[in-house]
Amino acid sequence: MEEKKNTKKKSTGKSTTKNAAKKNNSAKKATVKNGNRKPNNSTKKNTAASKKTTNKKDVVVKENKNAEIKEKIAAEKNSNNKGLLEPGAYKNAFYVACIVIVALVAIIITVALCKRVPETKNGKDVVASIDGLTVTADKLYQNLSDTYGLENVTNMIDEYIASKEVTKLTKENEKYIKQVVDYYKQYAKYYGQSFEDFLSSYVGISGVTTEKEFKEYVTKDYKKTLAVQKYIGEQLTEKEIKKYYNDNYSEKLTVRVILVEPDKDAKDTDKAKDEAKQTAKDLIKKLDKVKDDAKKLDEKFEDLAYDNSADSSYSDGGLKKNIMKKDVDSAFWKAASELKDGEYTAKPVESEYGYYIILRKSAKKKESLSKVKDEVIKKAAEAKLSEDSTLSASAWDELRSKYNFKINSTKMKKAYKNKLKDALKKDTENSKEKTTDTTNTEATTEKSE
Repeated sequence: MEEKKNTKKKSTGKSTTKNAAKKNNSAKKATVKNGNRKPNNSTKKNTAASKKTTNKKDVVVKENKNAEIKEKIAAEKNSNNKGLLEPGAYKNAFYVACIVIVALVAIIITVALCKRVPETKNGKDVVASIDGLTVTADKLYQNLSDTYGLENVTNMIDEYIASKEVTKLTKENEKYIKQVVDYYKQYAKYYGQSFEDFLSSYVGISGVTTEKEFKEYVTKDYKKTLAVQKYIGEQLTEKEIKKYYNDNYSEKLTVRVILVEPDKDAKDTDKAKDEAKQTAKDLIKKLDKVKDDAKKLDEKFEDLAYDNSADSSYSDGGLKKNIMKKDVDSAFWKAASELKDGEYTAKPVESEYGYYIILRKSAKKKESLSKVKDEVIKKAAEAKLSEDSTLSASAWDELRSKYNFKINSTKMKKAYKNKLKDALKKDTENSKEKTTDTTNTEATTEKSE
């Protein structure tokens, strides 16, 4: 904390600040945005950013990179396939893995002592024994399969299916995998451990002890997510694809923004809103003094955003690149789309988050559906999966059937059917609750009207 306080002092001049901003932008690209940015002691802005972004919402862009990472990790954790968990959550799985390892070691010792490969045709081979008890291979298999056999079998099957369905990773996929690995490396640094020690102490995935092995694990796990997304995407109709495109795609704007938030702790909320609005007006007056010089206007806006904006983009001088209608607050979009390039809002733009000042820099026309169709399908599939996790469970069942998945064990087959039925039942109940809530809301609205 002392380091952050010291770096907050504004003793440097404008040139130093601008150079620091450039360095910060470079450092920022290499850092996973997870709410606690990686401090860079070489720059004032990046260190200050680490402090200022604590508990700070990105109120303009609704889905930043870190949110995407966390959502995907959470989605995998709650899906039919167990995916990446938060550090520390692997411990139970680790203990279970230890039991398996002990059992396997017992088999290996038996083989070594007998100096032969065990014959398991009749399952009567002795794995271990004590006075009064003999553990045969058949008994060991039965015990292991009853305890956690289904989970291991489906995981092995799903990894194989994913490797066939997703044969090549895109640059975007590779980037995401790197971000996940970096995300966990930041945890290791937070706990003051090497990444290898952290994997052993807090993650505890059996057989994963190095960064390379962890990356391989993340890749396999992510391929399962991509396989489901691909399958759902293939089931989308042209009507669904067009609807998602029309609802979510627009021209792309590059802007600078300043957000002035009312004091959230104020007892008099109306007074706090008025004060925030007045602050925004005062900032606009400062911009008015340089509005005839485009270069000076941009530099002034950048400085004011860094010093006054409550939006997380403040560390980039309020810069937001290629935002679309779906990414931002409706009031924000309306105001920004009505501006011409080089213009800024003459009055504060009120939104649910506070008051915006927007400088429009450039715009790109809405891309045709044919040009972005693959991206639209991917995004639409992701949206469907996030809205209804029934699709994840049912999609995996259908994918397994596609590859002629069969379970010979009667107990395991029954457990599989019950697990699938339970997953679909829970998701159906959640869907009903959402429908009921929507219906009640609509009824209340009609009454008030």
